[in-house]
Amino acid sequence: MKNPARLATIAVASLFAATMAMAEMEKQVVWKLVDKKGKVTYVDKAPPKEFDGKVTRIEVDLKANRALLVNMGEATPPTLLPLTAPELKRVKADAELARAREKHEEAKKAREDGNEPTPEETQWIGKVGGGARPVPTDAYHARIKKLDDALKAAEAELARAQNTARKAAID
Repeated sequence: MKNPARLATIAVASLFAATMAMAEMEKQVVWKLVDKKGKVTYVDKAPPKEFDGKVTRIEVDLKANRALLVNMGEATPPTLLPLTAPELKRVKADAELARAREKHEEAKKAREDGNEPTPEETQWIGKVGGGARPVPTDAYHARIKKLDDALKAAEAELARAQNTARKAAID
């Protein structure tokens, strides 16, 4: 290469690319996906273009996530250490597990609280000999089915989160 301007341009471009690569190593991108049913999923790869829901891009600065280590026997200042990728994975998995547990408890409580039919969901049926008895309507059964489905979905999400947290703890 006899052209010094071209050589300088290549050198600057290489330096820029190296700088950008180092900056990318300090950050991790995570996407939060919320589908039409409200299910929230976090992924580390860009979602497909045809995903039908809300997509939020989250940049995680790995240098900002630091643990504070304090040695109680010495009077030295505390040392801040960045979280490693496996530690960050564990922290994310634990947070997802806590959210799944909370969602499961809410679904369980909603199912228990919604067990009895409301007055609007009760139909009174008369007997031949007189008297009447309450019978739940189709609206009651539809509401109970919806609560059961929500509970099953929360249980499945909790199982997935527990599995992910177990795997993250092993890594």
